Amino acid sequence: MKRTRRTARLLCALLIALLGVAGRAGAQPSVTILFTGDVMLGRSLEAAARAANDPLFAFRRVADMLQSADLTVGNLECVLSDLGAPAHKAYALRCAEGLEALRWAGFDVLSLANNHAMDFGEGALLDMINRLRVAGIATVGAGENLSAARLPAVLLSNGVRIAFLGYVNVPQDGAPFYFRNDLTAATATQAGVAWANADPEGVAMIEEDVRAAKALADVVIVLLHAGTEYTRTPNAVQRTLAYAAIESGAAAVIGAHPHVLQGVQRYKGGIIAYSLGNFAFDMAVDTSAALRLSVTADGVQGYEWLPIVIGNYGQPRPATPEQAARIHAALERLTTQLNR
Repeated sequence: MKRTRRTARLLCALLIALLGVAGRAGAQPSVTILFTGDVMLGRSLEAAARAANDPLFAFRRVADMLQSADLTVGNLECVLSDLGAPAHKAYALRCAEGLEALRWAGFDVLSLANNHAMDFGEGALLDMINRLRVAGIATVGAGENLSAARLPAVLLSNGVRIAFLGYVNVPQDGAPFYFRNDLTAATATQAGVAWANADPEGVAMIEEDVRAAKALADVVIVLLHAGTEYTRTPNAVQRTLAYAAIESGAAAVIGAHPHVLQGVQRYKGGIIAYSLGNFAFDMAVDTSAALRLSVTADGVQGYEWLPIVIGNYGQPRPATPEQAARIHAALERLTTQLNR
């Protein structure tokens, strides 16, 4: 009797093991995508890199984090070109020397759909796009005309085809310059950014683009530069445009612009991370987080926050366990509020 039970247990264990192997063999391929907040390599970071004679200075302390994912995606909030003259605005951001650092850090896609991509004019924007593409870094959200600015970047990773789109809609600059950010929008004949108004026309544009991208890829992810600076709650523009993207088939919307972290909302089968705050940026904000998604052809399977601290010159580094615990707690509160 004992031998019979032992044999039955062994057969059962063997069956479970075989089923496990079969399950793993039939499991869908998964891709990890790491998203950063705003990347601005000029000003203090550029000066520190020169002083240290280290063109990779900006990402020295987070390279392992950035390179650990299958795909790494960020929002480049400075002009990567030495062409053009600065726009008449409070902050015209440029770093003509940042290409090597971005390539070394492992960025695969950069969104240029933001309120600084046109800080030095059309020529500088197109020069930046060309430099990045030659370096093997795809760009979205800006181009030589509106059609180009709306084009997705489609990448294949681990057998999963992922399309990225980028859009921007931010408030106009206030005193003393009153710069019109919406006038940097690309048109049928003018280079610029993919500006999406939070009205029926803008919503229809996003819906059309997401559906077209979905026909090319398994998964569509929208990078949205919107919101109110230094606020922890998404505004109506963020919600309107993000909801339109998800309802049209996007698996995720990843946000930027507020410079601080906002929470994650689960919405109709997708997720919306309204703001990833800053990542490499010489501002007063000194804590933030990158976001790592696990994605299959069916969409987002899970996500993880990777807390960081932004130190001297705007250089990011991984947070200590104590700092990470505080950042996680703040994100949990913000996320809970969004999902009530």
